[in-house]
Amino acid sequence: MYPYIMAGGYSLPVYWLTALLGLSFAAWLTFIRNRVYQLPRDDVLHIGVLAIVGAVIGSKLLYLLTVLPWLVANAKLWLSAPEMLLSGGAVFYGGLYGALLAAWLYCRKYRVDIAGAAALYTPALPLFHLFGRLGCFFTGCCWGVEWRHGVVYQEALAAPNGVPLLPVQLIEAGMLLLIFFFLLLTEARLREKQLLLPLYLALYSAGRFILEFFRGDELRGIFLLSTSQWIAAATLALLSVWYFRKSRRRYG
Repeated sequence: MYPYIMAGGYSLPVYWLTALLGLSFAAWLTFIRNRVYQLPRDDVLHIGVLAIVGAVIGSKLLYLLTVLPWLVANAKLWLSAPEMLLSGGAVFYGGLYGALLAAWLYCRKYRVDIAGAAALYTPALPLFHLFGRLGCFFTGCCWGVEWRHGVVYQEALAAPNGVPLLPVQLIEAGMLLLIFFFLLLTEARLREKQLLLPLYLALYSAGRFILEFFRGDELRGIFLLSTSQWIAAATLALLSVWYFRKSRRRYG
């Protein structure tokens, strides 16, 4: 599609522009929603900033783990030029859990209501992510399998050019939009607002597990499943155990 746009004589990457747009909408949504949750404004800002830092670090670390065999085999190459480690891709789940860990650590240290903070920020996660997937589509990364009715790239940075590909990035963006609205509509009916984050994790993990079968880039895992599918499956399993134990305490 259009990995770059020209503005004022500069070539701007569309991916980062869409990410910035998504971040702006997510921040706006969070501050609007805080009228209900009433967390201190400084805490809301600090949690958001630390979550971004955690997301950047986590997404890069998980990506490096997925290419660990290459790193071991080419240790001399990247040790002589360590900046190579900063290039390449990122893995969403690493960013997600890096952000959640950073936010959790902040809340624990400064005694911020963890359940309230989780509920406050949760709808912003799929909102930000869907803009990221739009960026993937325009850039030509995270592409889908070959499909005769698909999108044909001519200037993709990573996807094969001249080949019709399933726009799985747009499908995931649509899924994230549905999750976003579902969370907003469901929130008013939840007696326990802290269930909003587990609900998002369950919905996204189930959808992501399925969509990974339609990704056209090389397999990013082991035993026929990608890294994201293993993490999605582990997330669903842990959520099931957590919900079962929670239900037993409530009704046992």
